[in-house]
Amino acid sequence: MKPKHLFYIGIIAALVTTGCEKLQLGDSFLEKAPSSDVTIDTIFSSLKYAERELWGTYSTLPYGLNLDWSAKGNKMGMDIQEGLSDLNHSFLTWGGIMQLYYNGVYDAGIENTSANTKYGYTTENSWLGIRRSYTFIENIDKVPDADAQTKKRLKAEARMVIAIHYSDMYRNYGGMPWVNHAYTPTEETNLPRLTSRATLDSIVALIDKAIPDLDWKIDDLGNWDGRFTQAAAMGLKARMLLFGASPLFNDNAPYLAGEAAQSKLVWNGSYDASLWQKAAAAAKVLLDKISAQGGYQLVKTGNSRKDFQDGYYKRGTGETLISTRVRYKSPGYWDGNYYFYQSAGGYGCVCPTQNYVDMFGMANGLPIIDVASGYDPKNPYKNRDPRLYETVQVNGDYFQGRTVELWIGGRERPNATGTKARSGYGPRKFWLEGNTSTSVQSVVHWPYLRLSEVYLTFAEATNEANNGPTAEAYNYVNLVRNRVGLGNLPAGLSKEQFRKAVLNERACEFGFEEVRWYDLIRWKMAEDFTKSLHGMDITKASNGQLTYAVTDLPVRFWKTTWSPKWYLSAFPTNEINKAYGLVQNPGW
Repeated sequence: MKPKHLFYIGIIAALVTTGCEKLQLGDSFLEKAPSSDVTIDTIFSSLKYAERELWGTYSTLPYGLNLDWSAKGNKMGMDIQEGLSDLNHSFLTWGGIMQLYYNGVYDAGIENTSANTKYGYTTENSWLGIRRSYTFIENIDKVPDADAQTKKRLKAEARMVIAIHYSDMYRNYGGMPWVNHAYTPTEETNLPRLTSRATLDSIVALIDKAIPDLDWKIDDLGNWDGRFTQAAAMGLKARMLLFGASPLFNDNAPYLAGEAAQSKLVWNGSYDASLWQKAAAAAKVLLDKISAQGGYQLVKTGNSRKDFQDGYYKRGTGETLISTRVRYKSPGYWDGNYYFYQSAGGYGCVCPTQNYVDMFGMANGLPIIDVASGYDPKNPYKNRDPRLYETVQVNGDYFQGRTVELWIGGRERPNATGTKARSGYGPRKFWLEGNTSTSVQSVVHWPYLRLSEVYLTFAEATNEANNGPTAEAYNYVNLVRNRVGLGNLPAGLSKEQFRKAVLNERACEFGFEEVRWYDLIRWKMAEDFTKSLHGMDITKASNGQLTYAVTDLPVRFWKTTWSPKWYLSAFPTNEINKAYGLVQNPGW
């Protein structure tokens, strides 16, 4: 079997069997006696076998599109994270968002029994990936047919698997119990939560340890696209430092009082301005190295729409820094092993809001509320930011050799009350045209981290660190805008105006890439959880005249009963009850 198939599909089963006789922390980290036919010594008797075990750890990495009915693949009950944000409203009736979040049913007890939450403490395979990665790190030196440099590189890749899992847990829970090796049956495993700052520092230290032993870039993309590189590690470091510098954890008061806040598990204890400087510096180190050594760039050929699409969708372009995937190719539209096409295309999990559509300005770079923009409410989708058309399916755009019909009764919105395109908008990003020539049965990777995010990370962190934007901060935002033909941001913006512009840019650039939710919570944007969300009803008269009417979308529970507790997930109560030091997050 070719290496790329081993890597892409992630079919290598856990060769190191594990038990849970003693360990209380999520999945078991304990190594019991291997079976008679497969042992640790067998696995690490050759580089070939050892690498297969590492590829198995890659298969535990996060993937944002709903897949199948497995615990990991069925995250959010076949829904997507963006439905929790202001960019999208889900009408997937059996999805976790409608069943648990929009109605306020979600609580710590739900995490014990449901796979439909936004991040499963024991179902995301995070602890599995961490355990297997440490087992690999601690045994790879036994391999007789690998040189020292190869072993260092493979260890660094395993450390990155651990770093990604901890990064996601940190963003969903705050301070976490920290595992630093593969535990033996006799070791004490009652690990309490670290503080939020100590968790961040531990993630950064792990990444820093990996960076020097990774290759700068992958040369053999045909076989190894997706393996971790120095650029991937440096980009993840910048992302995490930005999150840690943001007000959720880095403020003069916790977002909500409670034992976890008092113990600094969800709050750093005070505001530290230097964290913004560290985030900016981490991003700049990577950007400077790219400038000096090349290997990475935004896709920019002059075709704005295609360039933006290729930037997130196409592998091997040099724009995606961290790419994850679950198989080499996606199956057919109705295949039960890739449910995204069905839930997004027909069952209503992707129904972008009017609020989101309004975030996209005009092709001339001006926001639609600017009187000089040229925006026409009677022809609202004309001459807009090209990213709108490649993110949201809008009426009149091209689709499968024809134009999109999103008026009520049109082919994309057959009726007013059905789940398909219920908000008046449909899916475009990842779904594309929903056929075999664009997305179905194509290679669909998950762009976990793109270069454009590092640009915007630098700009945002620099703005905060310097109490206002610098010329260099403007430059990196404008690079993202210019790629799709938009003009530069207006000069002279205040710190607050520039911050708002960057967050808007992130929404337009990374919609449906699991970025917006984390932006909302790290900035504690309660106003965006409690604002009214809107859709669009388009009607077509017998003479072909279209009428556009903004409508109200269903009210979510937290609009009228908002609590900051929603910023972080609840730990499952059965984990809390194991009494190994897992303090519950505030409000849950």
